[in-house]
This record gives sequence, C-alpha cells and structure tokens, in this order.
Amino acid sequence: MTADDDGPGRLARVALGETGFERAAVWSAVGFAVSYVAFDAVGLVGSIAGLSPAGGVAAPVAALLAALTAVGTVAFAAVGGGALPAVLLAYGPLAAVLLRTVGPTPYAIDIADPVSFGMAIAEPLGAALAAAVAVGVAGYAVGRVVAGMGDGAGEGDPEATEEATAGD
Repeated sequence: MTADDDGPGRLARVALGETGFERAAVWSAVGFAVSYVAFDAVGLVGSIAGLSPAGGVAAPVAALLAALTAVGTVAFAAVGGGALPAVLLAYGPLAAVLLRTVGPTPYAIDIADPVSFGMAIAEPLGAALAAAVAVGVAGYAVGRVVAGMGDGAGEGDPEATEEATAGD
C-alpha cells in the first residue's frame, strides 16, 4: 500500500479511472444510436418473418439492451474505467431505451408545441440519468471485483502489475 492509496489520488482514480471519458463518451453515443434503432430493426425483422407478437417487441428488446448495457459497464470498469465514465457509458443506451418505451412517438417532432415535446423528452431522459447512475455505480463495483479476481498479484492494480513485472 502506498501513501496515496487513502488520499485524493485514490478518489480521483475511483471517480475517473485510468481509461478516461473519451472511450465512455464514444460508446455512450454509439450505444444510444444502436439502441434507438434496435427497436425498429427487431420490428422489421419480425414483420418480414411473419412473427409479430401481440404485445410487441418493446419489452424484450428493452430488457436485452438493458442487460447488455450492464454487462458492458462491468467490462468497462474491469479494464480500468472509473465510476463517472461508467455512468456516462450507461446513459446513452438507457436513454434510448427509455425514449423508445416511455417517451414520445419516435421520429415525430411536434413543432407547434415545443414545450410539451420538451417535457415529454425530459421525463425519460431524467429517468435514464437515474438508471445510468444506478447501473454505472453497480457496474463499476462489480467490474472492480472481477478485475481483482485474477490469478496473480495485482492484475486489477496497474501499479502492482508494474512492480511485479519490473524484475522480468
């Protein structure tokens, strides 16, 4: 244990991680786009195959995308992502899922009444933020545990890995 393990340096590593916000921001944006269009893609494939369930595809697609988001967040944290980037990473796909399931009609913008449209967008995006905080923090915790379960000394800790391989 080094002197900065209990100081502000440790807090910064937990909050920000070692991989930074750039990767999380890109994957959040890509996750939003892919998740938003996934509902249409699954519906299209189902209609082509003649399999259109009476209840629709929204619930199964939303559950699958939420599960993939959680797994991605755990994997991101396991390779050195911090808690805040994990929240950012989870926000994009979860925002798309909530916009498609509880938000306004997709691909329709009511120009005549922008205030009501803004309110219809704000509610799912606020819920997505709360969900992203929950998934991001939980994913960070699980990811750090998974990173520490390696076979040797300090696989989850880059400083310990450097020290262990310094003699090689």
